Amino acid sequence: MAVDSTSRNVTERLDALAAALRAAGVSPERSAALLASAATAAMHAVVLDALLEENHSAAPVHATAVEPPIAVAA
Repeated sequence: MAVDSTSRNVTERLDALAAALRAAGVSPERSAALLASAATAAMHAVVLDALLEENHSAAPVHATAVEPPIAVAA
């Protein structure tokens, strides 16, 4: 399932970002703002994946055959 994979991937990346910000000595306030923005973007990615997966798994709609008009002699 792509959504699970995306969720795990963005979680790992957010954790790595948090660790990198701590290691770089970024202030907690700035780190919180950056992580909030990253988390928002991550949620958008997960929702987009879910929507795309839902769209691909939906049953295709088949058009019904339309009868050609009957020719009437004039």
